Amino acid sequence: MSLRPGKLLLLLLIPVLLYGALKGVMYYNAKRSVDDIVAAAADHADVRYADISTDLRGAVTVSAIAVQPLGSDEVVTIDAVRVASDDPMFFIRGIQWRGEEGAPPGSLSFNISGLSMPLATAFRDQPATPAVDSAGLCSDGVSIDPQLLQRIGLSALNVDVDGSYRIDEANRTLDIGMNVDLRDIQSVRLSATLNDVDVQSLSRGAPPSFSLGGFDFAVKVSPEFGRQALKACAIGTEYSVQAWSGALAEQAMQRFADSGLTLGEGLSKAVRDFYRDWGEFRVVAVPARPIGLLSLVAMRPEQLVPTLGLRLSLNDQPIADTTFSWQQPDTSGLAALFGAEEEVVEGKTPDGRPRRIIVRRQFEPVRVADIASYVDHQVKIKPRGLPVREGVLKRIRNGEAEVEQTLHGGKYTAYVALAQIQSLQVLIQREVPPGK
Repeated sequence: MSLRPGKLLLLLLIPVLLYGALKGVMYYNAKRSVDDIVAAAADHADVRYADISTDLRGAVTVSAIAVQPLGSDEVVTIDAVRVASDDPMFFIRGIQWRGEEGAPPGSLSFNISGLSMPLATAFRDQPATPAVDSAGLCSDGVSIDPQLLQRIGLSALNVDVDGSYRIDEANRTLDIGMNVDLRDIQSVRLSATLNDVDVQSLSRGAPPSFSLGGFDFAVKVSPEFGRQALKACAIGTEYSVQAWSGALAEQAMQRFADSGLTLGEGLSKAVRDFYRDWGEFRVVAVPARPIGLLSLVAMRPEQLVPTLGLRLSLNDQPIADTTFSWQQPDTSGLAALFGAEEEVVEGKTPDGRPRRIIVRRQFEPVRVADIASYVDHQVKIKPRGLPVREGVLKRIRNGEAEVEQTLHGGKYTAYVALAQIQSLQVLIQREVPPGK
C-alpha cells in the first residue's frame, strides 16, 4: 500500500502543526500573565516591555522592560527577565500554580539581568540624609547609601538577580538558591538543602517541619568599591583611610555584640582583615545529618560549629579559630513561625508545683467579611487565581487589603482587592486544654 503525496505531506505537517500550536498556546499564556502584571501595577507605575520569547523546553523571557513610577521622571530598565522550569506544562497552563490544586512544579528558576535603577528611584522611600557633619559620612558604618555612592561617582545601581528551587519528592529534599549582584559593589550568594519536605502538606498550607541538610552562604564586596568607600569615609574628617578601616571593623563587631554575638580572636581578626582588604566572606555548613531548625536555636553556642560542620573562610583562606559566644534569643516566638506549640509556666498547682500551660499558635480560617477585625494580625489571604499573600494585614483602604510581606530580608506591600478574596486565615493563639 502506497501513500499518496497529499497524505504523506499531511503526516509530515502534523508534528510541525503540533509544535506551532503548543508554541502559540505557551506564548499566549505567557503574554496574558505578563499583561496581567502590567495591569496590576498600573496604579503605581507605567510598565512597558519590547518582546516575549518562549522555549518549549520550559522557559519564558521578557525583554527590554521599562518601569516608570507614577509621579517620577526616572525610569528603571531591565534587559531581560527569564523564568524556566523542567515542567513545560507549567507555562502551557499559564504560569500559575494554585496551591489547593496540587503540587508546585518540580523545579523553577528566574533570572533578572541588567536591572538599572537611578539612585533617586532606588532610595525613593529612604528619608533624606542630613548633611555630613564633622564625624564623617560613615560615622554609623558603611552602607549602600546614596550619598556614599554619589561621592564615589555612581549615578545608578546595576543589579543582576537569580533564584531557583528544585524538589526531589522521592528523597523529600528541597534545594534552593539565590544570588544578588550589585555590579561593581557587592554580591550575596546563598544555596541550601532542606530535608523532610512534604510537598503535599505544604501545598495545603500546612506549617513547614523540615530540617536543614546544609547551606553555602557568601558575601563579597568588590575590593575596588571597598577602597573607594574608605576614601569617601575619610573625606572631611581628620582620620586616615587606614584609621577608618579599623573603626568600621570595630563598629561591625559592636553591632554583633549588641545582637548577642561576641566574636573570638580568630573571627575578630577576620572582620578586621575584611574591612582592610575586602573580598569574599564565606560560610559553609555540612552537618553529618539533617538538623531540625528549631533545635538549632536551643543549641548551646559551643555546639553550633561542630554540629553544623561549619567551615568559614575569607578570600578562600580558612578561618581556623571560629570561637564565639552567643546570648541566645527567646525561642518562644520562633515556635509560632513553624506552627509549633509553646510551653508557658503560669501560676502553681494546688500541690505547689508550677502549672504548665500549652499554647498553640496556628492559622485558622475566618470569614472574609470580618477581615477589618484583623488589622495588625498575621494573615494568609488567597485571592482568586493568584498565589497566597502571607504577612501582616496593615489596613483596609479603597476596597483593598494591604498586606506587608517579607521577601529576601526586605518588606513590601501587596494589595488584594476585597472582592477577589477567596479565603482568609488568621494566626490565632489558643490555650490547649490538659490532655489534648
